[in-house]
Amino acid sequence: MKIGKIPPEILNTAVYPFLGEKRKEVLVHSSFGEDCSIIDFGEKVAVLSSDPITGADKLSAYLSVFVACNDLAACGAVPIGILVTLLFPENSSENTVRDVMENIHKACLKIGIEVLGGHSEVTGAVNKTIISTTAIGVASKQNYITSSGAKPGDDVIVTKYIGMEGTAILATDFEDVLLGFMDENKVKEAQKLIENISVIDEGITASSLGASAMHDITEGGILGAAYEIAKASNVGIEIYEESVPILEVTKEICKIFNINPLGLISSGSMLICAKNGQKIVEELNKCSINAKIIGKITDSGKCFLVKSSIKTEFTPFERDELFVAIENAKKFLEK
Repeated sequence: MKIGKIPPEILNTAVYPFLGEKRKEVLVHSSFGEDCSIIDFGEKVAVLSSDPITGADKLSAYLSVFVACNDLAACGAVPIGILVTLLFPENSSENTVRDVMENIHKACLKIGIEVLGGHSEVTGAVNKTIISTTAIGVASKQNYITSSGAKPGDDVIVTKYIGMEGTAILATDFEDVLLGFMDENKVKEAQKLIENISVIDEGITASSLGASAMHDITEGGILGAAYEIAKASNVGIEIYEESVPILEVTKEICKIFNINPLGLISSGSMLICAKNGQKIVEELNKCSINAKIIGKITDSGKCFLVKSSIKTEFTPFERDELFVAIENAKKFLEK
């Protein structure tokens, strides 16, 4: 297998058949497209999600908190805290540990959550710091959202701009490469996108307004998230390419690294399905959150990208375009 998510066909044969005994307390079980498990606690439910950070270097600790908590937001849950596993390579210094924890602390303060515990060790099993974060939140038993609730006729909404996370990672980790192609102010603009990486506000807002399904757009980009919602909900989906919001700085960086922004990791953007999408868009806009209707849920069972009225069926990218960009950036550095 190549670097990136394990393909869906392998998940179906090598992962999902081996999930232990199903418990009656679990309301949402592990399945394709569902990033969270939901456990019954009476009037409330506990929402849990776990994610590693592997594509970023300098931003990994800060991002790790938001990536996990954004999954909770896609269920309409309020994050409470995180458990963090830290694996450091041999000969790591105390300053490295401190830097990681200071950035995790900074992100937690911004969200208003606590580091509840976890594990840390130095190991020869890794050649760079690996951070895996498990987030825990709560939601009303009556109002939690899943990825599998999309219905034919639903509008498909995206918030903010796709590719922001990937843009910020590339601008931070490969600043020297980009400065050979771009103005310094544009590179700084791209780096600052990391400040808009949370989708907690839009998740809570959309869930309160009757969203049928939500998915934060992470590894695999907008097309990956759209595919996962469609398969989890057993529906079709159409994405109108010309309506997808992309910042010019993202387009420019994607062109430099020869990647497609539709497959670029996009924490900071939420994919929302709803019967009356315009109502949610208007409410999000009132909260100064950019939101647009970019597609429709159908009963076709197929995933289509629509451009100039031409429909092209799509499946997820073989791997996130961030990993392609990293390989291309290293080639620039070798020249």
